[in-house]
Amino acid sequence: MRKTTAAIAAAATAVLATGAGLGVASASQASPAASGTEHFYLMTTQPSASRYTVIASGVFTAGGTDISGNTTDKLNLPGGTIKIHHSGRIHILVQKFDAKTCLAHFKGTATFTVGGGSGAYKGISGSGKATVNVLEIAKRNSKGQCNPNAAPKVNEQTITATARVKL
Repeated sequence: MRKTTAAIAAAATAVLATGAGLGVASASQASPAASGTEHFYLMTTQPSASRYTVIASGVFTAGGTDISGNTTDKLNLPGGTIKIHHSGRIHILVQKFDAKTCLAHFKGTATFTVGGGSGAYKGISGSGKATVNVLEIAKRNSKGQCNPNAAPKVNEQTITATARVKL
């Protein structure tokens, strides 16, 4: 159990405030000096993914990919890129493993900043809070026991982030 929850926490740390996957979607560009609330929705089903699908909506609407980094992620969106800086600590809300069902669950929150935009997102700035939610089902060993040390049978990671931005 410790290795599974530690692995989930490590994965959550690596992916918090990030996203990626589908690289094409329409973008609604914001007018110059627009500001307001931006929502970022990220997801993957790969346990150790460094790319996530991302959908952004609010000041602008776009869909694309997020390339995860240790402290900075890069959102690749139609018309440009945005950097998400997430070097803060994660506040753990839930960290559980059920040895009967093999279900592991992790949920945590952290803060992040937005900047380093290019193209249509040049000059973007802001900050916000993200919530990461990871669910996975561990594989069973030959005796039918949950094996939290093996790669999970099924994994789902979602991140919901909200930021106050200026573009």
